[in-house]
Amino acid sequence: MAKRRLRWLWNARLWWVLFIAAVATGSWQAWESVPHLVITHEIMGRMNDEQEVRLLFVGDTGSGDSNQTQVAEQLEALCAGLDPAGVVLLGDNFYFTGVESVRDPLWVERFEKMYAGDCLKKLSFYAILGNHDYQGFPEAQIAYTRARAGRWTMPARYYSLKFANTVEIGAADTTISDRCGVSALCSVDWLIEKLKASTAAWKILIGHHPILSGGKYRSLRGMAHFNLPELYCQSGVSVYISGHDHGLQHLHGKYPTAQCQVEQFISAGGGASLYDVETLPNKTLFAEKSHGVLLGRYTRNEQRYEFFKVGEKEPVYMWSQKKE
Repeated sequence: MAKRRLRWLWNARLWWVLFIAAVATGSWQAWESVPHLVITHEIMGRMNDEQEVRLLFVGDTGSGDSNQTQVAEQLEALCAGLDPAGVVLLGDNFYFTGVESVRDPLWVERFEKMYAGDCLKKLSFYAILGNHDYQGFPEAQIAYTRARAGRWTMPARYYSLKFANTVEIGAADTTISDRCGVSALCSVDWLIEKLKASTAAWKILIGHHPILSGGKYRSLRGMAHFNLPELYCQSGVSVYISGHDHGLQHLHGKYPTAQCQVEQFISAGGGASLYDVETLPNKTLFAEKSHGVLLGRYTRNEQRYEFFKVGEKEPVYMWSQKKE
């Protein structure tokens, strides 16, 4: 009886060892499959003649339907009137399953032709990955940066975008949050150090998933529940801008795993079907179930954000912050 019990314990222990080994091997293979090597990438964006950086932020654009077309028309109108420095795409660039290669026909249908207005065709589109982009081949969106010579810009999963010393934007991939404590190896650590060291007047973080939201997706999942709030708080940024929760929101408040108050804009009305949104007590400053665009304006002394709904020439909401 004792021998049988010892044999059972030995077999159980062996199965646990095999299980742990399989998990470790799978995790390492998953890590190796992530294109995390090119992470120290900084882009210098152009300034306009007035020395005010103006950027258009919009996420969840890649529906390919009339809603995306209407948002594209709004972007063209804002572009013609404001001379922005670029458009920032906040992920889910191609529904529902991303793109398969740099030759995927969706590039022409939902990007090249969609944003072919006289003003927009001269602008750079700075993009990050969303969860739907991972349903295809996300590396193709990075590779398209080289194929398109400047109009589509996604040099890596994580990168920084700087406009003189006025504003620096940290671009994060919130679907795969690799953190190891070494900035030379892991993207989250690199971006924290990059933004902490920045001397720009304004430091902004962008990602696909929101930290705060009154929409369909109210809570972060997985490692993003810890990594994203920590990235925001430790990097010293003043604003976080995301997509994912289809609609327009501005929130301010505390997230459970955050060590600081979060200033959050959600500009996810780029074309995908809209979600219902609720007002969160003591957090929601603005919320609307609408397609539209967020305009960011930056000078050395002030940052200002304005939401524009589709079809409207004047902003429906404005918030600004000045240097103390």
